[in-house]
Amino acid sequence: MTKKNIIILIIALILPIILIFLSVCFNKYKHRYKGKKIDRKGYYQKPDPKLCVHPDGIDLSHHNIAYDWSKVDARFIYVRATMGSNIKDRRYNVHRKAALRHKIPMGAYHFLTAKTSAKTQFDNFKEVVKASHFQLRPMLDVEETRYWAAPSNFTDDDAHDLIRKWCDLCKETYGIAPIIYTTEKLYERFKLHKGFNDCIWWVANYNNIKNYEKKCKIPYTIHQYSDNKYVEGFYGKIDCNRFRTGKSINDLKK
Repeated sequence: MTKKNIIILIIALILPIILIFLSVCFNKYKHRYKGKKIDRKGYYQKPDPKLCVHPDGIDLSHHNIAYDWSKVDARFIYVRATMGSNIKDRRYNVHRKAALRHKIPMGAYHFLTAKTSAKTQFDNFKEVVKASHFQLRPMLDVEETRYWAAPSNFTDDDAHDLIRKWCDLCKETYGIAPIIYTTEKLYERFKLHKGFNDCIWWVANYNNIKNYEKKCKIPYTIHQYSDNKYVEGFYGKIDCNRFRTGKSINDLKK
């Protein structure tokens, strides 16, 4: 076999492997390309209107894409602006401007992490979110996900202090304490029932939601009851929220 034939044989063997690899990569990340409306997580699937719900409010991040804002039926919308000390949500201004254009009261939120100080994280938020951007008080998202990333020596008391400091900076800058979004587990673990009388609460609980108002020990204003519902106007599934009985949009206004 000549050298030329060997080279041709090697190319013939390797090329299909390369093509298969590129195909897998494209299918995995094709939702990132403009114009693609479906991906493996279902973020961009246009829902059947018959399957859609009508929550009091929704919260959005860069994952959520609208196909028709005129169909969005919500009394309020919260949009993620920042996360940690340096992440800025790339769709913040898109969602913010659309909500304002369609006269839906809007607020901005920050996704807290345990990796950096409250000040550096609030500075990130303040850089993006101007007081003129929103009608509703800011929200601080406190979740123990993989992004929380607490150092090994980070204690529950440290978490309490981190949250309180961010709230203080918010109050100094915007003139109002934030809503704090969290779970019942973290509310108890971080002792958030102490020292947060100026804040209001947004609780996430997707299980056993029947008669939840009677079961929940947190004096919450908003209950996030699902992260798995369709809302008309948006591709894919959306976080859905409802007011506690007796609470309204007025409780969220700055």
